Amino acid sequence: MQNKQLTISSSNITRCFLLFIVLLTIGIGLYGYNYTNAWLAEKKYTLNSIAGSLQKRIDAYRYMTYQVYDKFGNAPAQNVDPGLQETRLRPDVYYVEKPHKKTDAVIFGSHDENTLAMIANISDYLDTRWGAKTENYAMYYLNGQDNSLSLITTQPLKELASRFRESYLTTSADERRAEMLQQANMLDERESFSDLRKQRFQNAYSFSIRTTFNQPGHLATVIAFDLPINDIIPANLARANFLLLPDDVDLDDSAIPADTVLGTHATMSGGWVEFSAALPNAPLKVVYRVSAINLAIDLLRNNIWLIAVNLLLLALSMLSIYFIRRQYIRPSENMAVELEAERALNQEIISSLPSGLLVYSFANNTVIASNKIAEHLLPHLSLQKIAHMAEQHHGVIQATVNNEVYEIRIFRSQLSPDTYLFLMHDQDKEVMVNKRLQQARREYDKNVQARKLMLHNLGIELNQPVRKMHDLVDRLHSRPDEEQQQALLAS
Repeated sequence: MQNKQLTISSSNITRCFLLFIVLLTIGIGLYGYNYTNAWLAEKKYTLNSIAGSLQKRIDAYRYMTYQVYDKFGNAPAQNVDPGLQETRLRPDVYYVEKPHKKTDAVIFGSHDENTLAMIANISDYLDTRWGAKTENYAMYYLNGQDNSLSLITTQPLKELASRFRESYLTTSADERRAEMLQQANMLDERESFSDLRKQRFQNAYSFSIRTTFNQPGHLATVIAFDLPINDIIPANLARANFLLLPDDVDLDDSAIPADTVLGTHATMSGGWVEFSAALPNAPLKVVYRVSAINLAIDLLRNNIWLIAVNLLLLALSMLSIYFIRRQYIRPSENMAVELEAERALNQEIISSLPSGLLVYSFANNTVIASNKIAEHLLPHLSLQKIAHMAEQHHGVIQATVNNEVYEIRIFRSQLSPDTYLFLMHDQDKEVMVNKRLQQARREYDKNVQARKLMLHNLGIELNQPVRKMHDLVDRLHSRPDEEQQQALLAS
């Protein structure tokens, strides 16, 4: 049995390489799509975790706010420690001297001893709460009884006041007083939140939770806590890209599933990719913004080797297509064109032969080449039988087809023993042609004899006058006298 091999052509090789390039491109696209989705899912999970941590911190300081107000703000007149003192840093700015130095306290504005004792007690209370904290915490207390503003923080206020006493404390106090007075005037809003703020002198961000307590006969008391978020945000996320915005969507927890309420969303806003997660128990949502250009650059940088390998494979594939087409396929195509031209020339020569010609392969019973004469005789011939008989008679036999005698000569191929060449001569036609040739020869011979006879007779007829003329010329030469010549010509 012969081995069956696939035919390699330019179109097949080109299709294979194009398929490989398409699959490689699709693979790169799918990997990029999956990697981007995984990155987005990871950021959503991280933001959801940050939102949960913020909510826990808000809940904790809600409880602490009420503890501070119930224990100190709404308590009866408190005893003043005789050793408690305050230092005047500048007009209407008083620094509370106290033995425990975890927190510093400053009172802005005129106040009485009861306010001083309350702030000192609150500072002692916060010393125990913030003793192990490493982040900067602060509490602002707007006293509705004497309209004084107090600040208790873990920052060393006395050092800051000495260095920046002209602007820092007063500016910060004025801003916070304005915010808290605005909060106190909002009768329908008991609790509010600020945006994220960057703390001065350090790369730290915080937000404020403000709570209003109404007292009959007095102005409202407002307590605000500045809560840091640096310890909540992972180190690989830029804190400057975070926003804390009010959540305008009013959701009914009883009607909407929990996964919808607490879901994290990713949207495109201009040239930014924004991730937003709503806090479950606060009218806030935390937003993380990433530049789309920076995101693309970051994704490319993290996958640079994989992308480089894929691009290298893509370039090698395209170069392989060019090299194979130039070195192998294009010469093969040129050769195929030449072979096709030779085949057409051979077919034209075969078709022009006056005899029938047939090349037949008995291995697969196919006609390799033939002309019209052979195709006309083929249905009436048994080639296998003719080949067998011709081999017994030195390759030549005669066969009768439609009362016409043909001489068939066969030649066996040396390269393919099962392939034979059949030459078919029409004997009747050849005899007729020979007869016509003989008749034409006879007619030609007759014409030649007739021409010879005519020329012979013509020579006989012309011979006597020519002789007379020759004799006359001789006599004229022999008589030099002109009168004799004239007389001779006249005779």
